[in-house]
Amino acid sequence: MTTLLDPATQQETSDTVLGRVRALVPDIVARAAEGEAAQAVPPEIITALREAGAFRMTLPKAWGGEQLGLVESANVVREIARADCSVGWTVQAASMAWFFLRGLPRTTLENAVFANGADLMLRGAVAPKGRATPVPGGYRITGRWPLASGPFTPDWMLAGFMIEGAAPAPDGRPDMRVALIYPEQVTFLDTWDAVGLRATQSTDFTMEGVFVPEHHTGSLFGPNNIPAPIYDLPYTPTGASHDAVILGALDGALDDLAELAASKRPAFNPRMLLGADPVFQEKFAELQLRAAALAALSQRTTATVTSRALAGEEPTPSEWFSYTGGTQHIHHEGIRILNEIMTLSGSSGLYNTNSLQRRWRDIRCVSQHVVGNNGAMRTLGAVLSGQN
Repeated sequence: MTTLLDPATQQETSDTVLGRVRALVPDIVARAAEGEAAQAVPPEIITALREAGAFRMTLPKAWGGEQLGLVESANVVREIARADCSVGWTVQAASMAWFFLRGLPRTTLENAVFANGADLMLRGAVAPKGRATPVPGGYRITGRWPLASGPFTPDWMLAGFMIEGAAPAPDGRPDMRVALIYPEQVTFLDTWDAVGLRATQSTDFTMEGVFVPEHHTGSLFGPNNIPAPIYDLPYTPTGASHDAVILGALDGALDDLAELAASKRPAFNPRMLLGADPVFQEKFAELQLRAAALAALSQRTTATVTSRALAGEEPTPSEWFSYTGGTQHIHHEGIRILNEIMTLSGSSGLYNTNSLQRRWRDIRCVSQHVVGNNGAMRTLGAVLSGQN
């Protein structure tokens, strides 16, 4: 089924990331239950997505990436999440995590990270859960980081940290930093047994007194050293990819509901198909339009901040907080829409074998993320009312 404002209406060829990813969708759908049971996306799916360019899609062409913009990369994530939210989340997390490393020295990025190209797998957690002690040449870092999504063997790890005893940054914010770490320096913990996104393997990891050289660290709020315009945007522009996971889940759930409407007969009216019920028809149309409105909001606000980046400008406060506030709204409204889809599905959506049930759990998990609960709506309201 084609939903309203569907990214499938874009023109693309088999030579684009979106085209190559679209060819993988049948396999992603077919193996969704397998990934959930194993709590990890099947490795063959990860390999195919890597070859399709999904994990390098935002990186600069100069380093071997695809250099897609925020709108284009979000459309790729949405297409994957429509098939399987766990796979969509895995792609958005690994492909967008490079934004957090943009403050590392340019020489480190060019000579140590991307010297052999951009086909790299990155995993980690940006929350500043690490505590760093300065030592000659760098830091010794200790900590435990939750929710390091990545059902794959990473080439690099990242970890947010703060320096013990450091003063706040000049603008008053905590001096939050990020470290680039070799995977063998961390210990993964078997902590991921969650309600949704079960195949993302979002485990905790720990480090104890690990030495990280200064040139493998950078500020989360410092100047950008990655040569692609979207990396110049304020911290952090990954809301569009988070939106895309929600929107993809809604696309898939609406597809599921349409399929159900064509075959399900109400228990006390077996002569009528669910889709022939006028009450169902009106509610289904409303849900389609509400989901389409969320997609339009995401595309508009994302295109606005992207156009600023391409022009070498910063978004205005109202533009930026419309973008981040829109993400918060999409997360919260998305779960409300899926709740109503589940209600319309009746008892059918309650079974683990029904993909609607999995989508409902996945979107519930995504909506808990800090990106959707960061107070951006309050800040937008303050800006719009002249109080900020």
